[in-house]
Amino acid sequence: MRLLIYLAFLLLPATDALAANNLDSVTGFFSDLFAGKTRKHVRKTRRPVKHKRKFSIGSEKKPAITPEMLNVQNQLNLPYIPIPRPKPGSQSGPAPHLPTAPVRTTNNGQVYIPVEQLKRERDEKRARELRPNTNSHWNKLQIAEANKRCNLVLATTNIDADRLKPIGGPGGCGIAAPILVRSLGNIQIKPAAKLNCNMALALYKWAVDGVQPIARSKYKQPVVSIRSLSSYSCRSRRGSGTSRISEHSFGNALDVASFTLANGKTISLLKDWSTAGSIFGINRDATFLNDVHKKACQTFATTLSPRYNKAHANHFHIDLGRGGRYKICK
Repeated sequence: MRLLIYLAFLLLPATDALAANNLDSVTGFFSDLFAGKTRKHVRKTRRPVKHKRKFSIGSEKKPAITPEMLNVQNQLNLPYIPIPRPKPGSQSGPAPHLPTAPVRTTNNGQVYIPVEQLKRERDEKRARELRPNTNSHWNKLQIAEANKRCNLVLATTNIDADRLKPIGGPGGCGIAAPILVRSLGNIQIKPAAKLNCNMALALYKWAVDGVQPIARSKYKQPVVSIRSLSSYSCRSRRGSGTSRISEHSFGNALDVASFTLANGKTISLLKDWSTAGSIFGINRDATFLNDVHKKACQTFATTLSPRYNKAHANHFHIDLGRGGRYKICK
């Protein structure tokens, strides 16, 4: 086909100059044509492929990973050891330790412990069948657990107390981790009360959240001291005879006789308790005692007032008996 086109150009009638020009044009055309075909079929040379170096055990070591490579801050210039990341959905290593202590916080950031959630020193059902004696002894584990509870109570409250040696044992009277409570915040306990830490915590809650706000509301000043009649005492409920063992035998009870205000005024159970006066609101001191009695009923398992019997004519009896299964408020 290309040869026929070439001959057609040569046979065109023209002058010598025109034929020469046609010849030059045809020659240039075919030169360009064959030159383009030649360039089209030129085989390109490939660049040599650089193979990646493979690392094998014993030949070469991989480059060490540094904190700079992972953008990790290492201000102390400690030796960096990369820790493998766990796979998604899998657990790597031991589970984080979560505190099991029943510690709570209020809306304003104050830390407190619910009294009813704090473990007791002894089983309350078995304790009811005991008789007053100090023949048994606490073992090391019981003492250690009781001390942990006391550490928690004293760390989260403003109780001023002395730590005492273990008293008695689980087979009778005694406290595994007794404390001598001298004050509850700015309220002094006179004389100091020997209690277990559960009872001390309940007493602190009653004094700070109950007694003190009521006193400020009625007298416009705080209570500075509480007079106690009896705390720990190894005895039966009635002091003698065959009656059941008293909660005092476990440091789990306190008898309160009076409250003293900042101005020196003393409100006494023996002199100022009046059921009628508190009902009609005609006696401010009787109303105060009635109100703190109601708060005690909310906090303690047993609250006995002069209204109960003549034996309690001069004091409140408050305790944490029966494991809090039900309350007695009289």
